Amino acid sequence: MTLNEIASSIRNRVADGLSGNISNQAFSLQQLMDEIDLTRADFTHKYSFTSKLDPKYLIQEISALKVECRNLSKDCQIKAPGADVPSVKIPKIMPLFGDNGIEYIGLHNLQENFSIYYSPQDVNNHSVRIKTRHRPFAWVDVSPDPQGMNTIYFFNFGKNNPLKFVKIRGIFEHPSRVYADIPNGVDMEYAAPLHMQNAIIDTLTEKYVRYFRQLNVPATPNTQTDNIT
Repeated sequence: MTLNEIASSIRNRVADGLSGNISNQAFSLQQLMDEIDLTRADFTHKYSFTSKLDPKYLIQEISALKVECRNLSKDCQIKAPGADVPSVKIPKIMPLFGDNGIEYIGLHNLQENFSIYYSPQDVNNHSVRIKTRHRPFAWVDVSPDPQGMNTIYFFNFGKNNPLKFVKIRGIFEHPSRVYADIPNGVDMEYAAPLHMQNAIIDTLTEKYVRYFRQLNVPATPNTQTDNIT
């Protein structure tokens, strides 16, 4: 199912579950999509301890990430010499999968996959090894920026310089934000296996029906009679 289909299914089921008895059922589509992502993250964590989850079915692909030169310092007032390097901004990677959060980052034709590091120490080790020090690699800054994005910096581009666009395949924390940057992305298959999609629909339907019923239950007047007096 697509993200739109999942969201529509939840809204329709909520309306059916309330049987038209409650008129105030308004909730934004964006809010619902965020809830879908959050519930997916919850089920991913739960299923990761069982055999029900194969991470490759959570992967999304961004095929045209624009490479831009950025300073390694997050403080715009600090401009260290030589610190401007090629980089891309990506939606936040799902922390659960650690160093396996990115399956591929490299050329569009899949012919060159850059080595990926998450620790500054790994970057230093790459730079001093004789076999690797001239090979291109990427460092993922997992600390989110003010927009909740991760930054990937590229080094040793060599023959690939100046590379304008790269392809990335990974497991992202908010699939809806990835789709938002892709034309007609909300009509692409949602990044979760069918059993997880069904669990998301059931969970959010129950949550919203319960919420609206509790919100609209009229207060019961206290008419109890004190039999002692």
